[in-house]
Amino acid sequence: MKNSVLKFATLPLLAGALAMSGHVHGQTQGRVVEGQGCVWEGVEAGCLMVTDKDTDNIYNLLISGDKPSPGMGIFFMGSLHQGATSCMQGRPVDVKSWVRRKNINCSAPEKKRPSPY
Repeated sequence: MKNSVLKFATLPLLAGALAMSGHVHGQTQGRVVEGQGCVWEGVEAGCLMVTDKDTDNIYNLLISGDKPSPGMGIFFMGSLHQGATSCMQGRPVDVKSWVRRKNINCSAPEKKRPSPY
């Protein structure tokens, strides 16, 4: 009887510890991200996106300073952004540096269509 009571008493503690372990913020914080591809405009105004040509991952580029133009091929390095952004697409990346790559052929950027609403 004592053994079964002990099991039921420790089960909630174990479940709570496992639930808390999923909320560790250090796992992705500071993770270095790099990619290359063509810059395109996101759905929201002012959002710059890149679909990495090697992995097909979509990144939301958060850049302070000079920004690449849509339709430009770039290589970028940064870290995963923690928290929400106004751009609702891709993985947000705090870009530390980027360079233009002339060997990445990008088609002309699509113009945003006016909203029908």
